[in-house]
Amino acid sequence: MTLRPTFCLLQALLWLSLPIHAQTSASQRIDGGMGRNINQNNPSEGTNRAQIDQSDEEQSEKGIDTLRMKPVRIDACLGQPMAADMDTVPLNFQNNAFPERTNTLSATHTGSLGSPFRSKVYTDQAPHHCFIFLHSYEQWLTAPADFVFLNTTKPFTTLEYLTSFGNDQSQEENFRFYTSANLNKHLNIGASYEILYARGFYNRSATRDKLADFFGNYQSERYEAYWKVSFNNLENMENGGIIDDRYITEPLLMSGGLREYESLNIPVHLTNATSKIKNQQLFFNHKYHLGFKRTNKKDSLQTTFVPVTSLIHTLQIDRSYRQYLSESVNLAYFDSAAYIDPGYTADTAALFTVSNTLGLALREGFHDWAQMGLTAFVTHEYKRYTGLSPTAPLRDSSNAFSRVQLHQENLVWGGAELSRQQGKVLTYQARGRICLLGPDMGDTEFSGHLNTRINFKNHPVSLEAGGHLFNNRPDYFLETYHSNHFSWNNHFDRVHSMGLYGTLDIPALDFTFKATVDNLTNHVYFNRKALPTQFGGNIQILVAEWKQHLRWGILNWDNHLAYQTSSHPDIIPLPQLTAYSNIYMKGYLSKVLLTQVGVDCRYHTAYYAPAYQPATGQFYTQDEVKVGNYPFMNAYANFHLKRARFYVMYAHVSRLFANPSYFSAPHYPMNPAILKVGLSWNFYD
Repeated sequence: MTLRPTFCLLQALLWLSLPIHAQTSASQRIDGGMGRNINQNNPSEGTNRAQIDQSDEEQSEKGIDTLRMKPVRIDACLGQPMAADMDTVPLNFQNNAFPERTNTLSATHTGSLGSPFRSKVYTDQAPHHCFIFLHSYEQWLTAPADFVFLNTTKPFTTLEYLTSFGNDQSQEENFRFYTSANLNKHLNIGASYEILYARGFYNRSATRDKLADFFGNYQSERYEAYWKVSFNNLENMENGGIIDDRYITEPLLMSGGLREYESLNIPVHLTNATSKIKNQQLFFNHKYHLGFKRTNKKDSLQTTFVPVTSLIHTLQIDRSYRQYLSESVNLAYFDSAAYIDPGYTADTAALFTVSNTLGLALREGFHDWAQMGLTAFVTHEYKRYTGLSPTAPLRDSSNAFSRVQLHQENLVWGGAELSRQQGKVLTYQARGRICLLGPDMGDTEFSGHLNTRINFKNHPVSLEAGGHLFNNRPDYFLETYHSNHFSWNNHFDRVHSMGLYGTLDIPALDFTFKATVDNLTNHVYFNRKALPTQFGGNIQILVAEWKQHLRWGILNWDNHLAYQTSSHPDIIPLPQLTAYSNIYMKGYLSKVLLTQVGVDCRYHTAYYAPAYQPATGQFYTQDEVKVGNYPFMNAYANFHLKRARFYVMYAHVSRLFANPSYFSAPHYPMNPAILKVGLSWNFYD
């Protein structure tokens, strides 16, 4: 299957439509908005927000047909809406062509879009999903708390297509469709669909991921509701990495001095293994407000509804399933371990969860003395784990992998939240909960943050501080898991985690600085044998991030750096310095075509990066080979015209001159140099 005809059709339609459609301000302001990836690595974002904030009166005077959109994120527990940013900046669109996209500085991955993924920045590694076999794929999924809901004055649709040229046998394609529309001023519905399809630049590195979301929201004075239904299917071929790194680092030596090996001809460890993951999610939050009508002091005919108390209910249902298949067993690769069958592998694991939260909130601001909001809530969680077990009865005599065991848990949590969101100078939020019943009884989770905004020499300065304190029992699958190549029964102590962070943001200087300190006790990790183990001591981690945008005329320079240190790098390995730098020229051609031409680079210092184990889908520690100290550079031209943005990029241009040691993970090289193109086109009529 190929999406190239789709791309050609979009190109033709675009150029046919441009001469007859009037240019609108909204087409300059809304040029992405997939609701899946939020731009976090573009320090120049603030320079484009003025276009969004232009008043309706000014736009009407200019004869502009406006599109107004209100994007929000929803707290996954209590459903509190929070202002969100969409991908509305026309710059750096080409970054969506890489596994990191715009979500993190650098990552460990197995090469292709849609492949297993783990950020190399510690603060970006926190999992959002309770099924541990999904942790390596969360880059491609959208948790309810990360999803962006819209309220829009016009139907809004985006089509996006990214591809690579040069070799049809290793082509990457990414097609995304997003649409959202208000049926009336209260009700919004939408849908999105994404295909990540990569044939793979190395043998057995293909991916085929299909992600679908159906979502909506209803907003009125007394009743609010948000919902999202997701269907995700991810299929990845597993090759176990290349057999010898010298095929990359010393290609002439491996080829006998005759020629360099084509990437598809480099031998790999596994030749018939595949991982399949299915995930279905249902998120539904709704609340009913009790309150009174308040008369406008200036106009007695106008009244405003003032909520006093809110009744809250949140339902989350999640069904996740992973299967690892191999037509043969490579005993040398798996240390001669074949616990179930020495001929083939069909490992399975699944988790089904149902969570219901009931809350009662006393709303902030309904009276002069009500300067904060207070919410009490209770949550019931049902979890059903499904896994292979050597002691379970054989359900199918012809299938050695039919010994399946169920493990069920019922948990009851109680919690409260204190918040202030309407303050002009100071806002804050603090939440805590404790497990009252079930296997996790005694687990506690506390988190909070506060924000303030001050003016320094007539320029706004934002300060934020926060932290968390968690005390949790490790996941069931970390304690009990059985498969063909790995089997363990553990009894771990509770994991203690404490963290503090502070952020300084000066928009006038395009400057942001954030520092995070974490302390972990009884940390559970995957050791050098790819088995979960617990470290009983303390681990301290420091992360300092700096973002800076510099501009001189048409010349721009974006920088994002992260300094990291771990007291136990053998347990939590991190590159000491990770950086993204982007230098480019920005201007208009013929006064209408916004053009960005430049070179960017991702870099991190060498360290013992985690290795990837295909059979469990987990990253684990290793001390055999270092990864890093390589500049991954790209030369690109990015354009924005009316409702379209598109780019042309020669990716991995540093392959032509840098020392060939381009590995993302141990024995998993990055993709070779190749030409990439992409197009995004918006409709809002």
